[in-house]
Amino acid sequence: MILKSIHLKNFRKFKDCYIEFPDGVTGVVGLNGVGKSTLFEAVAWTLYGPVAARTATDQIKREGTAPSDPCLVELDFIFDGDTYHVVREMSGKNLSASGSATVNGKLAANGAESLSRFIQKRLGMDWKSFYTSIFAKQKELNTLSSMNPSERRQLILRMLGINAVDDIISEIRSDVKEKKALVEKLSDDLVNEKGQDKITIYTQEIQNQQRKQKEHMQRLQDQKKQLHTTLEQRTKMKKDCEAKKLSYETLYKTVEQLEGKKSRFEKKQRLEKDISSLEKTLQERQQFLDKHNEKLTLFKNLEKELQTFEQQQEKNSALLQSMLKKQEHNDTLFHRLKDDIKEITTKKHNIETMGPQAKCPTCERVLGQQHQKLLTAYKDDLTKKNQDAKRLTEEGKKLQLDNEKLTKEKQALQKKATYLRNQVVEREKLQSVLRHSSTEIQREKQQLESKKKELETIGAIQFDEKQYQQIRTQVSEVYKIYQKTLLELDAINENYQHITVEIKQQEGKKDLISQQIKTFEKNIEEQQRLLKKLQSDRKEGKNLSMLSEVMDSYRTYLISQIRPTLSLQASELFDELTEGKYSQIELDEDYNLLVYDRAVPYTIERFSGGEEDLANLCIRLAISEIITERAGSVFQFIILDEIFGSQDYLRKQNIIKALNNYSSKFKQIFLITHVEEIKHFTENTLTIREDDSGISTITME
Repeated sequence: MILKSIHLKNFRKFKDCYIEFPDGVTGVVGLNGVGKSTLFEAVAWTLYGPVAARTATDQIKREGTAPSDPCLVELDFIFDGDTYHVVREMSGKNLSASGSATVNGKLAANGAESLSRFIQKRLGMDWKSFYTSIFAKQKELNTLSSMNPSERRQLILRMLGINAVDDIISEIRSDVKEKKALVEKLSDDLVNEKGQDKITIYTQEIQNQQRKQKEHMQRLQDQKKQLHTTLEQRTKMKKDCEAKKLSYETLYKTVEQLEGKKSRFEKKQRLEKDISSLEKTLQERQQFLDKHNEKLTLFKNLEKELQTFEQQQEKNSALLQSMLKKQEHNDTLFHRLKDDIKEITTKKHNIETMGPQAKCPTCERVLGQQHQKLLTAYKDDLTKKNQDAKRLTEEGKKLQLDNEKLTKEKQALQKKATYLRNQVVEREKLQSVLRHSSTEIQREKQQLESKKKELETIGAIQFDEKQYQQIRTQVSEVYKIYQKTLLELDAINENYQHITVEIKQQEGKKDLISQQIKTFEKNIEEQQRLLKKLQSDRKEGKNLSMLSEVMDSYRTYLISQIRPTLSLQASELFDELTEGKYSQIELDEDYNLLVYDRAVPYTIERFSGGEEDLANLCIRLAISEIITERAGSVFQFIILDEIFGSQDYLRKQNIIKALNNYSSKFKQIFLITHVEEIKHFTENTLTIREDDSGISTITME
């Protein structure tokens, strides 16, 4: 894989930058934080999407851009002889993702997720493996020497992808375990709880069921023969029954005719009897009606008497009312006179007591001569009032006598009223009886007329009771014979139904046995299938076990080859970088990092910080070289991020010189550093600067 160019638009600090990547060693120079590493992060983001970014998606787009401005990266590279143009973009307020890839000018992937899947499949690695292959950072270099041997071993194996072999071995072991469990389950499924072979048991069951089926078939044939015999009996009995039924019905029709004649004869007798009875009743009822009509003549003057009585009663009531008013008026006048007499008597007594010298109680003058005048006037007035009272008393007595007379007359009228009311009731009763009798006479006359007409309709009829009884007896005997035949037919039918039910039951049992045989046959087929699967799984289990052993051996082989290979390739580079001072670097069996000084191995702690960083760089470059060779040298570029560390001026020159000699293995080597002097030693320099507004730009020097 060779990078050709990249175009960044609103990606982190880059507003709009385009750069073409040269071959050879290229220094990527700039102050810390201006976006040196961001340039290559954009490469990974374009290929793999957000998972390859170091921050959340909403922090990738450049700050201060409008929602309508897109965040876009276009990457051109050559891979396996093909030219690729990859575009990834985030647009809109919601940062909607999109992407596409064209290979040799033809669209190969469209859509953000489709692009990520396409790149991973085409490059043959995910984003983590991609970073491990092409990125070497100062932090990784420091980590290699600061780790203990066990941790260093795990890191190197992971970087070289040995952990993938471990994952495969783990999956194979898991498959072996699952296969063993499946074989055990299949073995258990082939036997019952007593450990007996199910196929043998099912075969025996089929034989038992076939024997039962044969017995049922024989029984079914016997029952069908019996059914045929019964069917013949039923046919014969049906014919006999039909003949007896016909004989019975013929006689029964004769009986019905005689019964109809008998019914008309008896009806005629009843009608004659009813007519005679009605004529007698009508005669008696007419006599009763005549007798009560004579009684009704006794009440012919009752209405006139009632009218006269009402007039007398009204007159008596009016006189009593008038008499009561006169008595009340007389009593009122009498009481007033008594009050006046009492008042005059009191005044007369007061005047007599006071004497002539007293003052008048009204005008307060001395009475004098008026005293006697007053007394005389009071006496005259008393005499007149007493006379009027006497007169009123006499009139009251007279009125009382008249009142008593009228009261006695009223009582006599009340007795007469009771009598007259009783007469009215008696008359009404008699009238009701007469109306009822008249109605009954009319009804009975109509009945009499109807029955006479009905009798005329029947006319003359002759009926022989003896002949009728003889035929009835004959019908009864024929009916008994017919019923007996029916019972015999019912018995045959019942037997026929019984045999039919038994045949159906036998056929059902036969079908059930056939179904059970099919079930056992299916069970045998299933057991045979399980047996074949068991044999297949056992074979697969053995193969998986063999594969597990092979993979274990392969892992051991890989690990055994890693140390010598790493040591050899790292030693060649280390010898060149140290100008032959140190000819060999080695990872021992425990993955201790050893440096040979005059053919004597020493641990890395013995050497200076610059030599330690140099040894770590050689190991890391050897790792990338192995990964690239394993990938078929398809990744022909590497990125070294701040690798110089504590190297002096001369060592930096040597490192760059050695990297230039690496062009046969890596066509493009990018050195990310903040050390400005590096650009004097590299073939190409990409300078990244940040202006006052925080926007970074890239310049090729």
